Amino acid sequence: MRIRRVEVTPGFLLLAALLYYLDRDNVLLWSALACALHELGHWAMIRLCGGEVALLRLSASGAELRLSARHRLGHGAHCLCALAGPGVNLALAFLAPAAGAACGEGWYLFSGVNLSLAAFNLLPVRQLDGGRALWHLAAGLWGERCGTRVVRWSSAVTLAVLTAAGAVQFWLTGYNFTLLLTTLWLIYSLTGLFHRSAGPAGRKKEFL
Repeated sequence: MRIRRVEVTPGFLLLAALLYYLDRDNVLLWSALACALHELGHWAMIRLCGGEVALLRLSASGAELRLSARHRLGHGAHCLCALAGPGVNLALAFLAPAAGAACGEGWYLFSGVNLSLAAFNLLPVRQLDGGRALWHLAAGLWGERCGTRVVRWSSAVTLAVLTAAGAVQFWLTGYNFTLLLTTLWLIYSLTGLFHRSAGPAGRKKEFL
């Protein structure tokens, strides 16, 4: 389903329905708001840097912003655009508790959701904001081939650590496999990203 520059896949609708069904602590609404503001941060920085968003695609893998080829951005601008989303979440994580003191405990939950979203997206993994910022930083300094090599290694090391941590978490709790499942998803999606023929990260931006 596509309306102008927004495309929504059936997988996204199914995932949203499942999360709504499983949500018992009213976390989904706060999480959706944090994700929306995260993407708004990316969009605002893209516009400030002179770029244009050609498509916002919502799928079971997350949100993907595709930039128009008519307005090419440099590596520095791409780095800023990648970090803008987590930057918005970090700002909200520190501002929300002030609202929580006046408006209720839900804002404390909103603060935690934003902090978690920012920390996750800043990981130096290829398909996350941190990995994209690292790629553009390294590519701008030493060339695209070196940037790809740097991000390959950072992704491999980060995912190895997350896999070990997820396995330990599951072993200690006996039931909590969230981190392990998330890491396996990252590994699966990473293999597809490294084999895309679309080229470097500058031509397509994908976010969770």
